[in-house]
Amino acid sequence: MFKKFIVAAAAVLFTLGASAQASTRIEFSVGAGTGHGGMSPLEIGGTLGYRFLPRMYAFAHGGCLYGMYDKDHGRLYTKSATLSGGLGYTLFKAGNVDVDLRVSAGGSVGNADWKHTVYDGGVAFRIGGTGRLKLNVGLGYRHITSHTAGIGTYNGLYGTIGVGF
Repeated sequence: MFKKFIVAAAAVLFTLGASAQASTRIEFSVGAGTGHGGMSPLEIGGTLGYRFLPRMYAFAHGGCLYGMYDKDHGRLYTKSATLSGGLGYTLFKAGNVDVDLRVSAGGSVGNADWKHTVYDGGVAFRIGGTGRLKLNVGLGYRHITSHTAGIGTYNGLYGTIGVGF
């Protein structure tokens, strides 16, 4: 049910974004987390957002999450497609830097090696001049509840870097 809601929310955001280009945001990013319990997450993903109030926006995020870990002195990884949705709020703007607070929740979809539910909260800095292209840098906390036997729950700091339009 939750996964169907995320897909429906992404479709609505895409439709709204097509009708109001000035209020949409597209981002591509790479993120990594601190190690916890032998697990270190790495994610490559994209985000589509829609600003519905001057300081508040909703977004849908899709990505490929890799869980890298050491097991029996061998380096292994799991991978899973992840869909999530969330809200962002622009706390303030200082020159060409926007500082946003973001929260999101989502989970793995499809035939994932690592079935999980993920919760994120953090601060994102959107840095750029007068053009549409912005550098995005984020720092936050990530909690991942694992639903796969043999892989524990993850808690840790998480950082991202990417570009946005």
